[in-house]
Amino acid sequence: MTYPELTLKKGSERSLLNGHPWVYSGAVGRKPTDAPSGSIVDVLDHHGRFVTRGFYNPRASIRVRALTGDRQRSIDDTFLRETIDRAVQLRHQSHLPACTNGMRLVHGESDGLPGLIVDQYADHLVVQFHTCGAEHFRSEILDVLWNSLQPRGIYERSDVGTRRAEGLNDRPTGLVRGEAPPEFVEIEEHGVRLCVDLYRGQKTGFFLDQRENRALLQQQSQGQSLLNCFAYTGGFSAHALKGGASRTLDVDISPQLLPAARRTLDANCPTNARSDYLVANTFPFLEELAERGPRFDIVVIDPPSLLRKQHQIKHAMGVYTKLNRNGLKLVRSGGLLVTASCSSRISQEDFFQVVRRAAVGARVQLRVVAYNLHASDHPVDPAFPEGRYLKCIFARVFR
Repeated sequence: MTYPELTLKKGSERSLLNGHPWVYSGAVGRKPTDAPSGSIVDVLDHHGRFVTRGFYNPRASIRVRALTGDRQRSIDDTFLRETIDRAVQLRHQSHLPACTNGMRLVHGESDGLPGLIVDQYADHLVVQFHTCGAEHFRSEILDVLWNSLQPRGIYERSDVGTRRAEGLNDRPTGLVRGEAPPEFVEIEEHGVRLCVDLYRGQKTGFFLDQRENRALLQQQSQGQSLLNCFAYTGGFSAHALKGGASRTLDVDISPQLLPAARRTLDANCPTNARSDYLVANTFPFLEELAERGPRFDIVVIDPPSLLRKQHQIKHAMGVYTKLNRNGLKLVRSGGLLVTASCSSRISQEDFFQVVRRAAVGARVQLRVVAYNLHASDHPVDPAFPEGRYLKCIFARVFR
C-alpha cells in the first residue's frame, strides 16, 4: 500500500534514524497533499529516501508520530493486533500478572502506538486516545482489544487536555464495549486491596506507575507512622498499613476521592492500627504542620505535575523544593522521606538538586537509599527521553 509522502528538511532525519518517534513542524520541508489529520504518511529525507511511517497531524507542533521504519509494513488491523499483542506479552514477561491484576497494557510511544493508553483493572479495560492518529484508528483498536483480550468491558476516558494540542475535543467518557464497570473496581497489588473509581478517578482511575514504589514502602513500614501528602485514594498508605504501619494520615484536596480512599484504607487497616483521611489543601497544611517539628517516621510527597511548559521549570523547582523542605521538617531522625516528581521536564539531576536544596533548608542530612522510575508496565524507550517522567527518591533523614 502507498501512503502520502512528507519530505524533511536537510539533516532533520537524524533523530528519527536514532529512534526518536516525533517529527516537529520545523523539520518539515514539503508537506503531503491529501493527508487529513490522523492519516498515515511516509516520511522521506531531503533526498527522497524513506525514513519512517507514522500518524500525521497538520495542525499540531508534532506533525508525525512514527509507527514503523519498515516500508513493507502496512498500518492495518494486523499491524495494530501484532503491536498490542507484543505490548501485552511484555507485561507477562515481567511476571506482572503474578503480583497484580491492575496494570498498563499499552503505553503510547513506548509500546509503538503513539497516543494510545490501555489500562487493565481486573476484568475491565480503560482506554485513552490522546492523538489524532490513535483517534483515527479508534474503532479498529477497540475491536482488537475486545477480540484479543476478551475483557468484561471497555470504558473510555479520553477526557484529557493533551487532546486539545492535537486539535481534538475531549471525548465524553463512557462504555464502548461490553459491561459497564461497577462503581468501584477492586484490584490487588502485592497482597494489598485497592478500590478504583473508573468513572471519576484521575488518569484512567489509578496511578499504576507507582506500583514498585508502593511495594518498597510496604517493606519498610513495620511499626511506623506515615504522612501521605497528595494522597489521592491512599495507595501508599494502604501498602504501609499492610506492611505493619501503626498510623497513617492521608491528605488531599479532592473530597470526591474520599469514598474510594476510605474503602481502600479500611480494606487494609488492621484492628491495632489507625488510618485517617483529611480533605485539605496540602500546600498550606504541610507548611503549617512543619512549624510544629518532627512527628512522623515516614513522609510521602507525591504531587501532581507542577509544570506544563518548559518556561515554568524555575517556578516548579521552587515549589518542589518548598514542599520537600516542609516534608523533611516533619520526619523524625532516622525516618524516611519518599518524594516523587511526575514531570518529564524535571530531569533526574534537577530532582536531586531539589532534594539537596530542601535538605539544606530543613537543616538535615540525607542518605538516598533508593531511586526508582516508573513501574515495569510503563516501559521506557531509551531514544525517547520524553517518556521518562516519573522519578521517586527514598531518603533516610538525619538531624
